[in-house]
Amino acid sequence: MIQSVHIENFKSVVDLTLDLGTFNVLIGENGCGKSNILEAIAFGAAACADKLDREFMGSRGIRLTNPEFMFSAFKDITPSSSIIVSFKINEREYIFDLINESNTSKKWIKKVVISLAEQLLPHRSITLNETEINFLIEILEKSTLNKNQSTFPAPPTPPQEPIYNESSTIAQLLRSIQDQKSSQDDISSYFVYTPEEHSLRRTEDTMQIYPLGINGEGLFQYLKEVSQYKQDNTIFEEIKIILSLLDWFEDFSIPEDLMNNEYGLRIKDKYLNEDLHHFGINSTNEGFLFILFYATLFISDQTPTFFAIDNIEASFNPKLCTKLIKSLVQLAKKHNKQVIVTTHNPAVLDGLDLEDESQRLFVVRRNREGHTRAERIEHKAERTMPLSEIWTSGFIGGLPNNF
Repeated sequence: MIQSVHIENFKSVVDLTLDLGTFNVLIGENGCGKSNILEAIAFGAAACADKLDREFMGSRGIRLTNPEFMFSAFKDITPSSSIIVSFKINEREYIFDLINESNTSKKWIKKVVISLAEQLLPHRSITLNETEINFLIEILEKSTLNKNQSTFPAPPTPPQEPIYNESSTIAQLLRSIQDQKSSQDDISSYFVYTPEEHSLRRTEDTMQIYPLGINGEGLFQYLKEVSQYKQDNTIFEEIKIILSLLDWFEDFSIPEDLMNNEYGLRIKDKYLNEDLHHFGINSTNEGFLFILFYATLFISDQTPTFFAIDNIEASFNPKLCTKLIKSLVQLAKKHNKQVIVTTHNPAVLDGLDLEDESQRLFVVRRNREGHTRAERIEHKAERTMPLSEIWTSGFIGGLPNNF
């Protein structure tokens, strides 16, 4: 699990650290930087996956813009030409320093910063480019030296300052780099999901990101695949339990007469006359589609283990919001998902139990200089009001104060 994320110099985020739980909720007024935080994490994830081309970043949920608009540009700070996103996992830090390529401003390149213990190196970290990293990994893979041997091939260009004093140190450095390259699946698979009704209703072949696109593409293709190729269809049973939050829902199934390139559902409304049997995707309401998408996203073992949802409350009744959040928290724990969501609906907060350390609430705001800040709201036993009322009453901030 990602213990914390640190962001520097990305849009309105100058310097911010989020200590994460399993289920994390960001609230705040419009334009305070909630989506910027989600995008910055996606930017770091794209770097981790070596997918920094524009066509890949857009599919992760990053709003594409000219590179100069990706950097913080406040009057009170010295302009910087790099964006830093770091992730802490099991006390190990993965740091990505992102800059524009000198030949084309629209292309990004990364420097990987390797953090090491003080006893290994005189400095806390070193920054290496891809060539240097690949060279050192090649040494590690080809070398048959053990820790008692003291000779290593010299790098093609010696660094200005020595970065090691003994063979045991360089061996540990090399293994640290190899671990840096191979232990980042939780980071690299991160997406920002913003499901849309239009995309959720599409039944044609739309799968670009497997198994689910950020706007809901591919949902019915994936459900059909689950029904045909999975021996254990307990995923359907779990999805139906979540859909039963809708009072009218009775059942759904995959039609058996679909062609290979056809996708759809047969949905049963318990209040309808038996003569009507089932209806299809185009006849159901948008709340059903959003719940179906979220349930699949949280339950499937093919979806990312770490992801975000921007504006999770879309299309939901306030009471349904509260109950759905409680259900999604439990699904996240059961299926080892780590989630960050944003919302403007106070009812979402009533689905949280802040006494549980795995559930966290952050109020995002901009300070006097305009920088995005995030403050964690922790459990207080003396609180008697629901969190929704505490927020709307102005006790924890996150509301406009200019009117």
